[in-house]
Amino acid sequence: MKKAIIITLAIAAFIALIVSKQISGDKKQPEVNIAHIELGNIADSIMASGNLVFNTQVQLRSEVTGRVDKVFVEEGQSVKQGDILMRLDTTAFESEVTRNKALLRATEIEIKHSQIRLVNFERQLKRQKELYDVGLGNEEAYENLASARDLAKIDIESRKESFNQAHASLQIAQDRLNKSVFKAPMSGLLASVNIKEGETVIAGTTNIIGSDLMLVADPSAILAELRVDETDIASIKLHQKANIYAAAYPNNPFTGTVINIGTSAKNQPGSQGLSFKVKVLLDATDRQLYAGMSCRAEIATSVAENGLKLPIEAIQKQDDSTFVWRLNNDNSVSKVTVTVGISSDIEQAITEGLNEGDKIVIGPARPISTLKEGDTVKVKAAAKENN
Repeated sequence: MKKAIIITLAIAAFIALIVSKQISGDKKQPEVNIAHIELGNIADSIMASGNLVFNTQVQLRSEVTGRVDKVFVEEGQSVKQGDILMRLDTTAFESEVTRNKALLRATEIEIKHSQIRLVNFERQLKRQKELYDVGLGNEEAYENLASARDLAKIDIESRKESFNQAHASLQIAQDRLNKSVFKAPMSGLLASVNIKEGETVIAGTTNIIGSDLMLVADPSAILAELRVDETDIASIKLHQKANIYAAAYPNNPFTGTVINIGTSAKNQPGSQGLSFKVKVLLDATDRQLYAGMSCRAEIATSVAENGLKLPIEAIQKQDDSTFVWRLNNDNSVSKVTVTVGISSDIEQAITEGLNEGDKIVIGPARPISTLKEGDTVKVKAAAKENN
């Protein structure tokens, strides 16, 4: 009998335990994270990628072909306008100048010779005319002298044209000699030096770009050249603000302003889509930046200033309405319909329905999806610490 009672009590205890667990399981409160509604600025933005370039830069290319005799500078060096950067071997250019000077001098001598001949013909013609006037001259001799005089005048004109040609050739030769010495076109930084002593540079022509020698740039102003997708370009306007994230500073953005918007679409590399070039001038900074760095940008297309905002994951949708779960003082939740404004990737502006300081459930997603009006929740410890 005693054994039967013990067995009965054990079974009853087991059943009670199961029922207790079921009851406690049904009443288990979901654990959630919360955030406070706060005042602040929020910007709707467009994402783009690109590269950094100098706002002002000059690419030096050769206008003459020749061998590099001396390079006086190194990449990264600061230079002033007019400083000599490099020099080609000038032997051939100097010889060309000397040859053209000799031709010009020879032409001058020929002109003087022709002028003296003209003076002699003029004198002979005058004497022949005097004889002819008194009946002693020969008419044929007079006419021959007159013809020789006229030919001498034509010869002088021809020599003068040859002189002009020789003078032009000398100017070209001198210009080529001058272009064999390369000077800094502006004060700035030598961003690149792509030539070495002993190498041969090629002059640019109509269909051929000359050898790239050096790039002189003003490092005080940096541009971000961005590729903006054609679907977003209509939202880009001049003077819009942008945050630029350079590869070297991925978590510390630079600020800038849109100064130029391309008017023609280009094919994006590796994509079928089209993009427009947008230039953003970066604000002055003490951090070191280099042309060619890859970057990404957030261009603010609209800004809500000093408005209510909360993390975007708090926003819930049902049919055509937008709502959030607000945490009450007794840790119960209430469903509040809200009117939203602009949003960024992480924040949502609220225009109606909430007040500053309200506590809003922001996650996790699974517990939020099961919430009902009046449910009691448990706020996660990490969320409490943040608040």
